Amino acid sequence: SSLAASISYADRGTSAIAASSLLDQLHWTESQLGGVQSSFFVGYAITQVFGGVLGGRSKTGALSTDNVETAGGGGYRTVLAVSLFFTGLTTLLFPFVATQFGHIGASVDRLALGLFEGLLLPAAMAGVGDTVNDDSVTYGTDENYKATASSLVIAGCYLGSAWAYLSAYVLFSEEFQTILIDWGFTGEIWPVLFYFNGFFSLLLLWSFRGEFDLIGPDQMVSKLGFGTEKTTPEMPQSTTLLNPALTAQNGIWKETISISKGCLGSKSGRAILAAQIGQGALLYSIASWGPLYLERIGVESSSSLPDMYVASPQSQTGSVSQVATAASKAAYSLIPSQITQALVGVSIGAAADQLSYRIGTQFTRRALQLLSGVGPAIILQYLALQGGEFSTSFASPAFLFGVAQTISALSLGAVSVSHLDIAVPSASGAVYALGNVMAAIAGSAMVNLFGWLLEEAGGDDDGSVINWGQAFATPFQAVAVLSAAGSMFYAFTVETELEIGVDSNFTLTTT
Repeated sequence: SSLAASISYADRGTSAIAASSLLDQLHWTESQLGGVQSSFFVGYAITQVFGGVLGGRSKTGALSTDNVETAGGGGYRTVLAVSLFFTGLTTLLFPFVATQFGHIGASVDRLALGLFEGLLLPAAMAGVGDTVNDDSVTYGTDENYKATASSLVIAGCYLGSAWAYLSAYVLFSEEFQTILIDWGFTGEIWPVLFYFNGFFSLLLLWSFRGEFDLIGPDQMVSKLGFGTEKTTPEMPQSTTLLNPALTAQNGIWKETISISKGCLGSKSGRAILAAQIGQGALLYSIASWGPLYLERIGVESSSSLPDMYVASPQSQTGSVSQVATAASKAAYSLIPSQITQALVGVSIGAAADQLSYRIGTQFTRRALQLLSGVGPAIILQYLALQGGEFSTSFASPAFLFGVAQTISALSLGAVSVSHLDIAVPSASGAVYALGNVMAAIAGSAMVNLFGWLLEEAGGDDDGSVINWGQAFATPFQAVAVLSAAGSMFYAFTVETELEIGVDSNFTLTTT
């Protein structure tokens, strides 16, 4: 699951790193780029719950019901394989689609990427629920490694982003561009990043095909539960699953609707959704616009402003792209923060499990989430107030961005694991997915807002120098408000009792 998350996030981060090249080479406006970036989140939101439900099913297409509180799926590996194949493919196709069909075609490609990537994390979290036993009561059993297991998956996301930044740092560097030119390369450099990461994703999927249960198309359809007659597995004598919405014969859509209603009707479910709105606004905005912000702030704070940020001149074919070189430097500055987030995240997950055992799960979840949302909000507010003037600041924008992202990793011991607290394993992936849906909606809205506000700040293309720090101030403040408010709502309302997956009107019976 962690490997799958790494591959997936490397693909999704590629277009953000290439943002300045897309603006320069394809003559897009910031609002058009924002539309392309936000299209990913639209697709991402659509398939989230679907991925969680599929991941919670068994490899034969039915829900496992050995025990109502510990039963998970097992089919999540198949979902991961399908997701990774198409995310790699859409990344490979992006340069062709963007150059031939413009920002509309690029938006369709990013929409498709979101649709397939939306299946992945919820299915992976269903795999975590399949592994962790909810009926353990003694420290040292699987129950007490919920946050650790979840954080390992999310850490893969951070490492995937680090890989995307590292690949951009190398491929967009002046040295690598010079080597390509010496070899006779005369094309644009930005497509190389998409080709490299798309191909590398497919290569990794094939290399680790045994881990993802790669199979033929006919068996794939059967395993995902389409076009097959599903039967309810024989119930063990020890327990009976009395919630009809979670039995296999009801089908994927009924399960999706039932779990969604359960989450929305649950106090803790609503707390998860609120926290994820704040997390989505924060992390997706930084991921989509952070590299461009650091490029422009970094250039603006220097003694002179290169021509590439005045009147959008075009790079010369067969020459080193200074736009890509600037992106390379910005990508390099983001690598340490992603690696730090991965390390901190896993450490926080392990620490959260320890704290849950010693001081209580509810207090641990609430405290960590409050810090993870309010801390970054304060930093973004500080960046907004600086307005691009960092000559007297105690730290660079890149460092502050890294600190904000690192603090946000505290959520790996909080909202990122709450689905395992309040839902039975077969429903946990779908509950996690609903949170991601809200995160994607908030992220899409904020990414579009960033693009619109930046284009408005640019005004008429008259060759004047824009204060990009001030241009980014308003969207930063909006993100800060959502991040703090979502975490505070979670901190005051979330609980840790099992609420979703067993109908409250029924009880378990034993025979």
